Formats: sequence, C-alpha cells, structure tokens
Amino acid sequence: MKSKAQKSEELVKLKKKLPESKLSVFTSFSKSGEKGLSVAQMTELKRLLRSLGAEYFVTKKTLIDLATKGKNYDGLDVYSMDGSVGMVLGGDDPYLVAKKVYEFSRKNQSLHFWGAVMDGKFLGKDGFLEIAKMPSKEVLIGRLLGMLTYPMRGLAVVLSEIAKQKS
Repeated sequence: MKSKAQKSEELVKLKKKLPESKLSVFTSFSKSGEKGLSVAQMTELKRLLRSLGAEYFVTKKTLIDLATKGKNYDGLDVYSMDGSVGMVLGGDDPYLVAKKVYEFSRKNQSLHFWGAVMDGKFLGKDGFLEIAKMPSKEVLIGRLLGMLTYPMRGLAVVLSEIAKQKS
C-alpha cells in the first residue's frame, strides 16, 4: 500500500506526463475473475513501449481521475473501467505506438482497451482500434503513389495499343 506522499508524487507525475504525451491509451491488464498479464508479459510490454519512447503507467483509478479532471475529455469515465487500469503514455509516433500495443494485445488476450486520449480529445475503444488497425505510413504513401500513377499507366497502355494497331 502506497503512502499519501507516494500517491501525491504519482499524481504530480501523471499530471505532468498526461498533457505532454501525444497518445495516452487506457488499458486493463487484469479484470476481476480473469487471469491478468504475467510479470514476464508486463515486462515485455514495458520494453516494447520504452523502445518507442513511451511508458506503461499503472496507478489507482482515483489518481487518474484527479489527473484528468478539468481536461474536458468527453466520454472518459475511469470508474466505469473494469479491472486494474494501466496507461500507455507518450511516444514520438502515436500511430506506431497504437499499432504496437494493439499487436501486443492480440498475442496477450488479457490486455483490454478502454479508449485513448489523442490531440486533447478522448477516443472510445472503437476510435482507438480504428487508429491502431490503420496501415503504416509507408503503405499509405505507396497506395497514394499507385493511385496517382494509375491513370498515366492506363493512358500509356491505351496509346501503345493504338500504335500497335496502326503499324
């Protein structure tokens, strides 16, 4: 059990990190009546996040509620989240962090999502999952490039066929 001083120190840390992070994901790593993440799985998750410039922060729901009060995160209700709550904070690339955490949860069924705060707005579970399932930046650029060059390639094929017919 943490002392009052430790809790107030944690609250200050959370109030500082929450506005600074580009992405904050609310997760549950252990629901009542279910087996949660093992120590090895939790360590693996923390290492993964550390490599992305993020961290996994576990604290009491009351402290999370106090840290998010007055931030106007519409739809965020920490007390409705079942089980032990953890938060993914930070990350240089929020889309990459979301994708990696989602991939980790697919391998470890004990990790559940409640939503995320991105750009100062709360996204529910569905909104977060939509971001996490998006293709990578490189894939999107490749698709865009393909769509831009398709009409030119089509025109080139048509002109080539016309030239073959005339000769």
